[in-house]
Amino acid sequence: MTGSGGSARPAREVFFRTTAAHLSVPLFVASPDGVCEHANDRWRELSGIELGGTWTAALHPGDAERVVGAWQLARERATELTVDCRLASGDSVAWVELHLSPLRDETGDVAGWVGTCIDRTAGHVAEETAAAASDRFRAAFDNAPIGMGLLTLDGRWLEVNSALCNLLEYTESELLAVNFDELRFPDSDQLEPSGQNASRPETRYRRSDGSAVWVSVSTTIVRDAERHPAYYIVQIEDVSDRKQAERELRRIADQDVLTGLLNRRGFLEGFRRELRRMQRTQTGGALLLLDLDKFKQVNDRVGHAAGDRVLRDLADALKHRLRITDVVGRLGGDEFAAVLIDVDETQAREIARELMQNLRTTAFAADGTALDVQASIGVVAIDGTAGKSDEVLLAEADRAMYDVKQLNRSALSS
Repeated sequence: MTGSGGSARPAREVFFRTTAAHLSVPLFVASPDGVCEHANDRWRELSGIELGGTWTAALHPGDAERVVGAWQLARERATELTVDCRLASGDSVAWVELHLSPLRDETGDVAGWVGTCIDRTAGHVAEETAAAASDRFRAAFDNAPIGMGLLTLDGRWLEVNSALCNLLEYTESELLAVNFDELRFPDSDQLEPSGQNASRPETRYRRSDGSAVWVSVSTTIVRDAERHPAYYIVQIEDVSDRKQAERELRRIADQDVLTGLLNRRGFLEGFRRELRRMQRTQTGGALLLLDLDKFKQVNDRVGHAAGDRVLRDLADALKHRLRITDVVGRLGGDEFAAVLIDVDETQAREIARELMQNLRTTAFAADGTALDVQASIGVVAIDGTAGKSDEVLLAEADRAMYDVKQLNRSALSS
């Protein structure tokens, strides 16, 4: 019996070492107090612990107290233990799922421990990377200088940052209760969130007090693991200052510096816009073309500075008589034009006569010298159903104006 038992133990050890050597998982056998008596190569590579060393020496200092404490409890109860921890070998650290099972002798007492572990390092690194990326996004989101928010597919805010709250003058709780579409100003274009960042549409949003703010909006769609749309990341930037600068540049580009009226470019843009409206609504109006008579003689007689004052006075007379809805401009030199909105030809000619009368009764003077300033006005009716272009109408008004000049100075063509 003894001889048979004595020969069986070495045989089992050979079997264990052979089997352990071929396992892909790290494995060790330790004495009751944790000294490694057998171990395969995978365990030695992972832990750096050779035979005769305690397996607990492989534990990362940050996990040692917790894991040893759990093992002590398992020893007292003679139960299995599974724990997530780190193993440290030199400068390398491995995240593992460690499993310890008690080995019992013939009497049932614990004669040692079998330990195995599953290397979870790759998964844990991926989790740490994802967590770090999430932390970076959170920091960027919270501290971004422009407004940012996370938006559901049906337009409800999930999260908003402080910059967005400050921009729209809402508290966080107030803004979270407002639908994305409710922020748009009533006359602004509808914005549809898109998965593309190719464009950043600009629109007006409503602040909490009802005032408008110009913003540039960028939306990016976020998809789930199955590539289904999950939510949107929205970036909203205040572009009010740039819009104001653009308006000022347009005003400067479209305004005649001398008279404050529209210049030729600004007038033609306004004329074409109103002509399109008349053609769309099949309504009408009139075009007036005014040219001062013998204005060159005024400049030659009293100088260009006095001539400029005459032009400014004439511009003031036009602004005083015509409506704010009419389009009035100086085309160049002493030539002015006006588009009268929603009037017929009879009404337009009456307005032209009034302007002529105002010129006759206005006392133009320069350095005490009285100036006789008269003008010729051509009048052309605009029929929105006729389909005439702005070039054609201007040419007709020009011919009408020169007909007046030829027939009678300061007269109106009939």
